Amino acid sequence: MAVSERAITVAHKLNGFLDKIGGRLTAWELDRAVIELDVAPLHLNGIGVVHGGIMATLIDTVGARAAVFCIVPGNVRQAVTVSLNVNLVGNIGKGLLVAEARVRKSGKTIFVSSCDVHDGEGNLLATGEVVGRYGRGSHPPEGISAPV
Repeated sequence: MAVSERAITVAHKLNGFLDKIGGRLTAWELDRAVIELDVAPLHLNGIGVVHGGIMATLIDTVGARAAVFCIVPGNVRQAVTVSLNVNLVGNIGKGLLVAEARVRKSGKTIFVSSCDVHDGEGNLLATGEVVGRYGRGSHPPEGISAPV
């Protein structure tokens, strides 16, 4: 069950750091998420290519988002990152970054997501894995009541 474009922009907009640097959640469904980012000068390192920290942020965020999609409107699923692995295999200095993650395994407390970051032409730039821990009661797809 996918979330509509309007639901993504209204109810599930990215917040925090990734939102501040221009990330957009463009697809989100059970066990899958996609985040896009248009490369800007603030994303570049000293040699003019995307900083590894930007790639790590994309992988961390998209990996967690894939694991916390909630099938019950108004409920939430909470999680924190336990371990983050990032492999930088290519880079760009301009264009589009597309980060996609799929949950490989999830249980009552832990999930594992695999992530890839491509450029707008589909070239692989980074791979990664996120191991996360669900908050109390957040492991079922139905989630829990949102905190007040």
